[in-house]
Amino acid sequence: MNISRAFSNMIREFIQKEYTGCDTEFDIYDEPHRLGSEDTLLTSVEKGMPPALYIGHATDFGRLSEQDVRNSFEEIPGLPLGEQLQSQGFRDQRCRFHPITIIPFGVIYNKNLVGEKRPVSWQDFQDPIYSGKIRIPDSERTISRVLVGAMKKYYPDTYQNFIDNCVFQGSPIEVVTAVDQGDYHYGMVNIAFSRVSRHKNTGILWIKEGAFCMPQVIAIGKGKGELVEKIVDYILSPVIQDFFAMQGFIPAATGEIPALLQKDDLHLIWMGWDEFLRMTV
Repeated sequence: MNISRAFSNMIREFIQKEYTGCDTEFDIYDEPHRLGSEDTLLTSVEKGMPPALYIGHATDFGRLSEQDVRNSFEEIPGLPLGEQLQSQGFRDQRCRFHPITIIPFGVIYNKNLVGEKRPVSWQDFQDPIYSGKIRIPDSERTISRVLVGAMKKYYPDTYQNFIDNCVFQGSPIEVVTAVDQGDYHYGMVNIAFSRVSRHKNTGILWIKEGAFCMPQVIAIGKGKGELVEKIVDYILSPVIQDFFAMQGFIPAATGEIPALLQKDDLHLIWMGWDEFLRMTV
């Protein structure tokens, strides 16, 4: 599992409740949210011992070959996915994995430092006037890989200007804190993290092209579908899907924009699974 602690605890409690007395005993592994941590998904597949159920970042599958995925995981067609998300191409047509929530990434700004003239396009952040004013998490973190990969995809000739303008440092929460206390004009994070602004000095800057995003997914190990069926149903049930919405994520089963973001013009930038995995490796 490469997921939040709260979500992880919900899964653990469900397994303890529903599988007590079961012939199978579950071992649950958390992928730590820190740089340099062991990539347990990649390691388990390389050893021929994939997990019965993987829950986590879609980007993790970019490190696996298509053949490795086919050999290690079942096809999982037919799981619920909101109509809007389906129309945008969020269903994996090869049925290798399935989205459980979509996390939008965007821009926050310091209300005291940024005037009326603000960037309106992702391309605007390539302007030298923003040099040193943009804070992004460490370059190896998921959001940074998505942002840099997407900028390289959309602006292949000039994306280096964007990279040169950014300071890559710390965790997403540390980025919010740095913008909140005025160390940087802009920060790029999971949009929902704007809520942790202690001094309430930050706002969300809506970019005209939309928000880049990262799906969280599930994948089922070969021959383990029946064993983990109840867990999968639980993850896609209203209990967990509503939990995602309260976090400011988009619940995959419905595709509905959470209340936290409904008042704003949120739309997602998505270029399909193959391109997403390729650009975020």
